Amino acid sequence: MQTPKVGRLLASDPSLQPVVAKAREISALSKLCFDFLPPGLARLVRAVSFNDRLRDRQLVLLAASPAAAAKLKLLSEALCKFLLQHGAQVNSVSVRVQPGSRAQTVAGERQPRRLSSSAIEALRALHDKLPDSAARKALKTLLDHQLAPEKSGEKEP
Repeated sequence: MQTPKVGRLLASDPSLQPVVAKAREISALSKLCFDFLPPGLARLVRAVSFNDRLRDRQLVLLAASPAAAAKLKLLSEALCKFLLQHGAQVNSVSVRVQPGSRAQTVAGERQPRRLSSSAIEALRALHDKLPDSAARKALKTLLDHQLAPEKSGEKEP
């Protein structure tokens, strides 16, 4: 016996049609947002609601971090115009922050910055010239950190 697809089950129940239509509308708006936003920002944003009352027509977007929300708020007016140009009847865009698994994924993708070999040599020379002090110890810690092999298996600079 073949199991029915979720889409067919939802489509077969007339009482769920308004919910299915709303989900499709939000999905279409989400795709348009993804097309408009820079890829790095688009990964941190998702459309979650659309109030389609004639007066409001507000799209609600969730951002995975406060920084992503700030960038999105700066782009919200242009995004609204883009959506209108593509046939979506949106009057405004509301941005909310909801950190979650996407924020953790992006933080996990971050690579530590490494100093160039010339910068490391300059810091070594400075370390050798400094008298015993807290600054010399801090510089030694920085150098040790920079010279330690990376955990991801990448080569040293």
